[in-house]
Amino acid sequence: MRVIVFVLALLFAVLSGNVLYAQKPVTGKVSGINEKGRQEALPFANVYWIGTQHGTTSDENGKFKIDRHDNQLNRLVFSFIGYVNDTLILEPGQNQVSVTLQPGAELGGVEIRERMAGSFISGIKPIKTEVITTAGLQKLACCNLSESFENNATVDVGYADAVTGARQIQMLGLAGIYSQLMVENIPFTRGLGSAFGLTYIPGTWMESIQISKGTSSVVNGYESTTGQINAEFRKPWDSERLFLNAYANNEGRYELNAHASHVLQEDRLSTMVLGHVSTQASRIDMNGDGFLDQPLTKQVNLSNRWSYEKHGVTESKFGINFLYDDRQGGQLMNRTSEEATAEGRYVMNMTTRRLQLYDKTGFVFNSMPNTSLGLIFSGLYHEQDALFGRSAYDARQLGFYGNAIFQSQIRNPAHTYNAGLSLMADDYRETYGDTTFNRTETVPGIFAQYTYNPSDKLSLIAGIRADHHSLYGTLITPRIHFKINIFEHTVLRGSAGKGYRSASILAENTGMLVSARQLIFREDFRIEEAVNYGINLTQTISLGGKREMTISADYYRTDFVNQLILDLDQSFDRIVVYNLDGESYSNSFQLNLEARLFEGFDMTAAYRLNDVKATTAGELRVRPMVSRHKGLFTMSYATRFEKWKFDFTSQYNGRTRLPLNVPHLAHAGYGDYSPDYITIHAQVTRKFKKWDAYIGGENLTNFMQHHPVLQPDRPFEPGFDAGMIWGPLLGRMFYAGIRYSLK
Repeated sequence: MRVIVFVLALLFAVLSGNVLYAQKPVTGKVSGINEKGRQEALPFANVYWIGTQHGTTSDENGKFKIDRHDNQLNRLVFSFIGYVNDTLILEPGQNQVSVTLQPGAELGGVEIRERMAGSFISGIKPIKTEVITTAGLQKLACCNLSESFENNATVDVGYADAVTGARQIQMLGLAGIYSQLMVENIPFTRGLGSAFGLTYIPGTWMESIQISKGTSSVVNGYESTTGQINAEFRKPWDSERLFLNAYANNEGRYELNAHASHVLQEDRLSTMVLGHVSTQASRIDMNGDGFLDQPLTKQVNLSNRWSYEKHGVTESKFGINFLYDDRQGGQLMNRTSEEATAEGRYVMNMTTRRLQLYDKTGFVFNSMPNTSLGLIFSGLYHEQDALFGRSAYDARQLGFYGNAIFQSQIRNPAHTYNAGLSLMADDYRETYGDTTFNRTETVPGIFAQYTYNPSDKLSLIAGIRADHHSLYGTLITPRIHFKINIFEHTVLRGSAGKGYRSASILAENTGMLVSARQLIFREDFRIEEAVNYGINLTQTISLGGKREMTISADYYRTDFVNQLILDLDQSFDRIVVYNLDGESYSNSFQLNLEARLFEGFDMTAAYRLNDVKATTAGELRVRPMVSRHKGLFTMSYATRFEKWKFDFTSQYNGRTRLPLNVPHLAHAGYGDYSPDYITIHAQVTRKFKKWDAYIGGENLTNFMQHHPVLQPDRPFEPGFDAGMIWGPLLGRMFYAGIRYSLK
């Protein structure tokens, strides 16, 4: 609370000073006419007062805000590469503008390009947001979302266990279940989708990924505690008419991605079909323990997206997603699943079917400035049939998400607010062995958020929401964010707030299911509750010309009021689950440096320190399976017109504490901690007119976690455990692929 009071006092002082001199800023949107003759938003367009050095750039949606520092300034200049500059003369008292730039004259045989950075920190958003662009996604093969963070220091991705192939993330030293994973601001992996949801989003479907640390806006719900990951898919109205991507690696993984878009009614109606099929066909056992190092998989993923827009009146995006995923793992070397089961060997079978319908519709009230209403709806059916050794796990989830958001301003654009209603409803049916875990959760909520944005130098967001959980009662969620441009290229951001989470213990922890440990639930679960607060400082330094360097440092702390503890330390033959009785916290410090040293060459260096502890069996201990140190170094070079691209990524992963009282870890040669290790990835891309070819390698240091399956020769006796994963399961891997684009 002292930190929150200090932050509020600092904000009050800054606000008081700003109110004295700030004049009403000018806001608006910059659009352009594309090659199809359609109007589209222009991100990062230049906006400045004529005859001055005072300017800004539009955000990802073409929107901008610029201060007035002189009453005589009334001419705004708008420019964007490939478009004709335009100058607007503002009338007295005019604070809102909209401009549409016309394409420049075409010169035969001449093409002007600006290379897109692989990632950047948004300079406009009050909440610190790292954006991974399409260029960044293509630096690695990026077969799905779980493989999109290898060149990012904020998010750690690893295997959840050594049998199922489930991937899990960590942010701020805590499991990804404490972060919100969304697709275009619609929750995606809640409940049963938690363990495998990262593999359900193909990499080529994504346009960008936005990563924000700390609590997010109250508009998006009460669940975000440590951060939010939002994936933006390709849009029907500005995507390729046809795109194909084929991928294969030396370990028997094959993948084909395709999408096609079509405009049915110019400037109004467009649609897009996306498809993905993949398989893991080879049986790999590099460590010779008799267990497949990765499961045999087959996945089919389809999506149909629609967009309707009546400019300035309404806009709607709706669609349907379907997924079928089948995986088999365990002791299947040279055997079918049926043969292995008949021989009494350990087999994992899992089949998942998932269907999602969604709609996002917005209405603009032209009679009221800066006023709109947004409606978001999503329906989910998720069914999963699984066998883990001799125990069956069958689950089904029916889910609904609805959010109504009204936005308007109070007198002028410097004071805006959001208010609305939300509803989340989930019906779970889970059976594990002979035990049933059924529950229905209904959570109606109401929220309000105020934004004070008098200039591009200051932003303050304060929000609160109240939700009534059918199982846990009333939840009150306050949150605050601020951004201050201390100097022209120095930005200070901070946030503080609370988050809640209702756990799905079995679905979120597949490592418990691929183990002979006995599950002991000591008491009824309470909802998880935590407070998160942090601060970030970003400094941009010009190196001359288009060269610049960005340095970012941040610190975040998470304190749990209640947390579900999965105690692995009490005994090697059991997992005890109970509510927190004592302290549990996470401290995370990160330093990033990104620089464009010369034309075509970018590099990133980062270091992160995690201090994560929790009380288990009455003692405060370092949390197991969490790396304390991480380092990242990347280099990317592109020749003229990006004809050739070379990408290099290296990670240092520090040691992790291993669970206590596990004799089989000692037999495997481990002490109290795992060793630290380094991985290296590299890729070369050759671009042609309509297609690209790429080759690359991952884990070129060939480091693997030895003995990922404890006691593999006796999988049905105490001591068998495939859930203690801290490092790579696969060795050196090489891949190749092609991309084809028809504009």
